[in-house]
Amino acid sequence: MPENEPPPVDAEALAEVARRLREGGFVAAEDEAADLLLSAGGDEALLESRLRRRLEGEPLAWITGTTRFCGLELHVDAGVYVPRWQSEELARRAAALLPDDGVALDLCTGSGAVAAYLVSQRPGARVLASDVDEAAVACARRNGVDASRGDLFDAFPHDVRGCADVVVAVVPYVPTRHLAFLPRDTFTFESTLAYDGGDQGTEVLRRVIAQSPRYLRSGGALLLELGGDQARLLDDDFARHQLVVRDHLVDDDGDLRGVVAVRAPSP
Repeated sequence: MPENEPPPVDAEALAEVARRLREGGFVAAEDEAADLLLSAGGDEALLESRLRRRLEGEPLAWITGTTRFCGLELHVDAGVYVPRWQSEELARRAAALLPDDGVALDLCTGSGAVAAYLVSQRPGARVLASDVDEAAVACARRNGVDASRGDLFDAFPHDVRGCADVVVAVVPYVPTRHLAFLPRDTFTFESTLAYDGGDQGTEVLRRVIAQSPRYLRSGGALLLELGGDQARLLDDDFARHQLVVRDHLVDDDGDLRGVVAVRAPSP
């Protein structure tokens, strides 16, 4: 067996774990069952314990300690926001816009997923990340990210002002009134801090838009994850802060997932 290839999974055990997950309402039952089996390493008691935790709604990444994002395997400590697949296109677009020797700032980094991907694609670039949660900062550092604790841009040194080629942010953007419609198990384990974006979901987004021009170079790009009609709601904010929206990111269903805006040259 090749050195890095995972051991084979017992087919009978896989089928049984997948069955229990399907009955529990998990749509990716087979994939999750395989992850649980591999993480248990043949220990039946450990497998049962981890399966019960998952059936109670605990994030799979907290149970196994890892997740995959843009092809990278990342550590995810319990309590830290788990990166979603919806953020992968934002990360890929940010990497495409980041020069080999450029500067990137990743806000609300969580486990450091976006920043880690940027580092993997542009190892010669300077990639800095921030988060208000010390546990998230520690987790991001485990993933090889230069992360610091602070509110948005407050964590970054002064020498990056006016130098960033890319600012990327996956901030809380769920409208407060919509939090109740998130999956039922979300707030049994996760904090509203990672989701609650205020009345329209735009409170943190507006702060990022207002502060980004101080850090972006002329022509530098701001990439924001957002949804619904938030791009329209933020039109005036972009214009006020000399940011020109160049692209909208949509998923396979045509739903808005993000925007790319560029800092216009100073008049």
